[in-house]
Amino acid sequence: MEGLGLPKRIETLLQTIVTNPETRTHLLMIGPPGSGKTTSARFFVEALHGNSQNKTKNFFGRALFLNSSDERGLEAVRSRVYPFIRSSFDSLFTTTGPKVIVFDEAETLTDQAQIALRPLLDMNPQKVLVIFLCNSVSRIHASIVHKFLMIPFEAPNPADFQFRMQKILGDSHTATMSGLDIQFRRGDIRFFLLNPGRYKDCVKLWNELFTTHMKQLRTLFEQVLPKWAFLDLAMFCLFCAKHIGLLTPESLCEMLRLTDTDFIKQFGPKVRSQLLSSWFETHVRAKLEQWPPA
Repeated sequence: MEGLGLPKRIETLLQTIVTNPETRTHLLMIGPPGSGKTTSARFFVEALHGNSQNKTKNFFGRALFLNSSDERGLEAVRSRVYPFIRSSFDSLFTTTGPKVIVFDEAETLTDQAQIALRPLLDMNPQKVLVIFLCNSVSRIHASIVHKFLMIPFEAPNPADFQFRMQKILGDSHTATMSGLDIQFRRGDIRFFLLNPGRYKDCVKLWNELFTTHMKQLRTLFEQVLPKWAFLDLAMFCLFCAKHIGLLTPESLCEMLRLTDTDFIKQFGPKVRSQLLSSWFETHVRAKLEQWPPA
């Protein structure tokens, strides 16, 4: 498990579970998107079933990975999970280690599907080990949540983020990433992997927002909005105001009104861009023009 850029406490815990079978237990990995839950689960399974000498990934027939957002109902548990557990097939090269079922986005499993997993959670984790990956524990059923060892993941700090991205993409890609983008995206590695052309979106927009003439701000927002989701762009406006010390309770309340779902769905892209540009003019640029305050 070394070399993943994980916090030392998580690395040590997972390595202990791998090397000491008596410590194995069902795991609930919880944290924001891109914090390393899925990658950690895969490396954990490889460490359990991989060949330590040649690093072969010999866990075919011993591990089942499910994305619960696609297979979230009771039928998926009945048709995929239980047949996998009952099957007697073992890998050609190894029969040691538990059968592992990994549920990504486990919070999207229905209550019936979660309750149907209770018999598995009562089994010996040295035989069958269940791993839930989720962003929030609030939607994990109360009758099963106590069966798991909860492992909290945090968004990686900039140094750990760069380390992980270098392992995935290499130095040539990560060298182009902006620290401002990493901070605004809260270290979400998945976002940058899925959007390889957006490594410097935030720093570019930051510069444009503060250097474009006030009269051209509306045009700028009209050009930017097709590339940014409306709520993302609204959050970036708040991000800018906060980091230069201009965010106030009044401006925050105004932005909450503008981003209300029922309110904003009444308008098309042009009006939406005008609403955001007007907010930025009033609460950021106009105040900067008056700097320093009287």
